[in-house]
Parts: sequence; C-alpha cells; structure tokens
Amino acid sequence: MARKQKKIDINYFIMLVFLLLSANANIISSTAIAWAAFISSLLFYAIINKMISRNDVNSFGIFSGVYVLLVTVRFFLFNDLETDYLYSDYLFLFKYLLVSFLICVVLKEKLLAYFVKVMVHLTILSLVFYALQLLSPATMYKLFATLNFPTGNNIPGYTNALFFTYTQGFHELTNSGFVWEPGAFGCFLVITLMFHFYLNKFKYDNITILLIIANITTFSTTNYLGLLVLIFLSYRYKVPKINIYVLILVPAIILALIFIPFLGDKIIETYNEDMRDLNRLGVLKTYYHRIHMDIPLNRFSSLWHIINSFGDKLILGVSNRYNDVLNKQYPINISNGVGDFIAKFGLVGLIFLLYKYGKFCRQYVLTTENVVYCVLILLILSFGEPILFLPIVMIFLFLKDKQKAFNRYGRDEEDEAPNRYATKY
Repeated sequence: MARKQKKIDINYFIMLVFLLLSANANIISSTAIAWAAFISSLLFYAIINKMISRNDVNSFGIFSGVYVLLVTVRFFLFNDLETDYLYSDYLFLFKYLLVSFLICVVLKEKLLAYFVKVMVHLTILSLVFYALQLLSPATMYKLFATLNFPTGNNIPGYTNALFFTYTQGFHELTNSGFVWEPGAFGCFLVITLMFHFYLNKFKYDNITILLIIANITTFSTTNYLGLLVLIFLSYRYKVPKINIYVLILVPAIILALIFIPFLGDKIIETYNEDMRDLNRLGVLKTYYHRIHMDIPLNRFSSLWHIINSFGDKLILGVSNRYNDVLNKQYPINISNGVGDFIAKFGLVGLIFLLYKYGKFCRQYVLTTENVVYCVLILLILSFGEPILFLPIVMIFLFLKDKQKAFNRYGRDEEDEAPNRYATKY
C-alpha cells in the first residue's frame, strides 16, 4: 500500500512569515514589497476560502473608521506637522493593523497554537546559533556578513540571516534569536510562554522549560521580571485562594527590590544615569555621530524625553513617525515601548489596547486579579522594548475566537480528550 503523502501545513508558513515580519530585524520586515505581498496573499487566501464573515468586515470597518477619525482630528487640531505624517498614520492601518486582523481571521481559534508551535522551532534554532556564537563569534559574524541580507539597520556590526541576529561588539554573550536584539527576543519568548500556559492550563512541561532557558540566554532584566510575574500568575491560577505563601511572597519581592543591592541599587543607578543623559544630549550627539549611531537613550530617559518633548499632545499621540520630530534636534533611539506607543497613539490608544488585551486574557486566567498580572507583564516587557506596535501585540485588538490546542497530528485536543493537553511541537 502506498504511503499516504503528508499534507503541507499552510498555516504553519503563514505564522512563520507573520513572526518574521513582527521581528523587525530582517530583509522581510524591512522590505515594503514583502509586506505588501504577504498582506495581499493573506487577503486573497481568506477571500477564496470564505474566511471573512460579514461581522469581520463590519468590526474592522468600524475600527478603521474610528482610527482614521482619531489620527485625522489630532493631525489638524493638535499637531503642527507635515502631511507625510498623516499619510504614515494611514499606512499603519493598512500595514500593521490589517496584517494583524487578517492573521486572526485566517487562523481563528488555532492562532495561539501555531504561534507557540512556530516560536518553539525558532527558539530551538536560536539556541543552536547561540551555541555557535559563544564558541566562535568571529565565525558567526563572518558567516552572516557573507550572506549580507540587507535589513536597513545601520548599527555597526549588525547582521541578520533571517532566523538569527548577531551584532558584533554588542551581543557576543546574549541571544537575540530572530528578533533585532536580545531584550526584544525575550519579549517574544515571554509572550509565547504566556500563550502556552493559556493553552495547557498553566502546566509546566518541556516546552515551558525550553522557553525559560531561552529567556535566560537573553540576559534581559525586564524580561526576567516579566517572566517572574508570569510564573507568579501560574501559581495564582493554580492556587486562587489567598494563603500564607502569597502574603509572605509579595512583600518579600517588594523588600528585595528595595534592599538587595543587585536589584534596588541597579534600578536607582540606571534611573540616575538616564537623568544625566537627558542633561548632556549635546555631548552624546557628538560622540555617537562620530561612530555613526543614534543616541541610545535608556528606559527611563526615553520615557522622560518623550514626555518633555510632547507634553499634553500625548493624550491622543503625535504620529506613527514621531521619531522624526524628536530627531530634528538630536538623533534619538527610543528604547521604552510604553513611551513609544503613547507617542504613536496616545494614552487613549494605550488604554484601549490594554482593555482589549485584558478582555482576551480574562477567558484564560478567570479572575480580575490575574488579569492585572497579565497587564503588568505586558507593561513590563514593553517598558524595556518597543513591542506594543508590533503585529504580535496588535492581534489582541482583533482576537475573538476561543483558542484551541492541537497535537502533532493536527486534531483538536478538545475533540479527543478535553482534560488532557499533550501538544507536541
């Protein structure tokens, strides 16, 4: 009997391209043609397979109308900018927001499962490249530089080979994965683990261990903190009653942040250094101009620089291209994702995003307390890296379907064994 041919899993490749676009690090994410090709292909695929319902069209139409009204009103009434800034805001709708909507429409209740599946494979691949990076960084850089994939990133020593990023002179000991830097990769990993917990009801398995180990290799303080909150969330999910351990653990963590030098002193030292940077931007401009780099402001200084620059305009936001306004005087590289998103879409946009995100998380974590932890995780991750505008976060604006887990054979586990989760990625 002839062996049955295995069917190509088109959803897997859709999610792979989606994640590579969200990575903001490679030739795909930096090429307008690649974005246009993926979005048009995804739209065509959804139409011919009748995946877009009338409710989907209505909901996206209403969302688009409100979005266009918001960016148009703030442009004409509150911000004195060139027309190109408004066009850029319109383009964001038909690029980042449309691709986020379409991925939700196409993958529906299997989006999270495919997200985790593909991320696990990319994580394993990153650990292989990371081992080579540690063993021979010169070989790694030579290999990636030879491939010479253009990315639009002007940082000296930056290379990307689609599935892995290595920056010589900056990240020799840290794992950037397929994203633009280690901290950002850590954000992807924490979000993936959160999705994995949602699907397996917060059970610790091999996938959990893999994602935690990979997160450790990023050496990112904010991601470690986000991971700790996620682990505490898993505990509160399993033990919802307030007990003696919770009453002891929460104050202990707060006291540790205050009194342990490695934690509290580091935060204070970072804050003080950031404030000094804000007062010597002219000196930093001269130094970084000499080495052909933008001024890399840290977490606190990035946020305060945005607040000082735009003030009450941050209620509705400035523009998707607000960086150009900042860079007119000093070429700044913003590293605070909360400030970045507020500058793009205002406090109004941030509150709406967190509301939609919390509403989605509620169906998995069950209690308001746990939803607070979910929101805290996202804020911690984005405080360290500008990830809120990426499609991997924008999907929360459009996710509606109750997500299902599936095993390696493609059958929904809810149909096979409702009380068992044995997904193999």
